[in-house]
Order: sequence, then C-alpha cells, then structure tokens
Amino acid sequence: MAYLKSRGLSEDNAAFYRLGYVESPLPGHETARGMLSIPYITRSGIVTVRFRRLGDGDGPKYRSVPGDPPRIFNANALLVPSDHIAICEGEFDAIAANTAGIPAVGIAGVSAWKPYFARCFKGYKAVFILADQDDKGQGMEFAEKVAEQIKNARISPMPAGHDVNSYVLENGPEALLERLEINA
Repeated sequence: MAYLKSRGLSEDNAAFYRLGYVESPLPGHETARGMLSIPYITRSGIVTVRFRRLGDGDGPKYRSVPGDPPRIFNANALLVPSDHIAICEGEFDAIAANTAGIPAVGIAGVSAWKPYFARCFKGYKAVFILADQDDKGQGMEFAEKVAEQIKNARISPMPAGHDVNSYVLENGPEALLERLEINA
C-alpha cells in the first residue's frame, strides 16, 4: 500500500481495481514474486494480469503473461454512459483519470495499441488522448498513433515532466477536469 499511496492511490482504488502483491506466485509466475499485480477486468471477469516492479531494481519495470495479446485496461469504462472517454498510456494514468471522474482506459504503451481497438471509441463526442510528457517523446508518439485512427480524438498533452498520474497527484483531480474543459 505504501507504493500505491505514493502514486496517489487509496485502499479503495486498490480494492476496486483488484490490485495486489505477488507474495506466493503460482507455478510459472515465479518471476512476478515481489511485484504488484494489475488485473485486466471485463464484465466476464479477469482476462489477464500484468505485473509491475515496485521501486528501483533489475529487470523490466512491467511484465506481461508470455504470449498474451495486448488488451485494454479498465475496459469496463467503455460501459459508462458518457459522451466522452479518455485513453491513457498505462494503467496508473487510467486509474488517476477515472478517480478524477473521467471514464478512462489504459493501453500498455505505444506498441500495445492495435488498430482494431479504435472501434471501441466510435460514438463518443470526444475521445481524449492524455499524452504523457514525462518521457523522451513516447507519450506524444503514442497519442499521435492513436489519434490518426480515431476520428473524434483530441490529444491533450500533460505539462512537461508529467504523466496523468503525477499531474493529478500534484494538482488534484479538478485540475485535470479543467484542463480538458469537462464540467463535473
């Protein structure tokens, strides 16, 4: 919980998104020991799990189940009645946007976006692509790749040095709503 709280997430967030800690991994998941588990949940239940390293350490920051295809995190946000939705690069950014009151999904990076995902975003008045600015340009690369496939997309870059999660943590959820000109 200390790590999640440092990211601005509450125990309620952890429970709602079923975030967990891998203490005793199942056979075949030993490499996830000591990592945060991030389940991808649909109406059908959990469809996959990604793992995130806590703090600094060796190896990749994230791990997916080997051979698992890219998926949309928090796909249930697509079921929320709304004229807008946000697409974020990453699970924590999607959680932060949802906590701010914006239905949001997460994609696990630019290479995880698949053209067929675009069909999920038809019918919205606005699809906000919340672009990270805390990297070496991958956030804008992600946003531009997604925007060229979604007719009603609006790229909204975060301020320099921020992703959605850090922006909401530093400025509060109301600041994100104001930035997108969404009336709560």
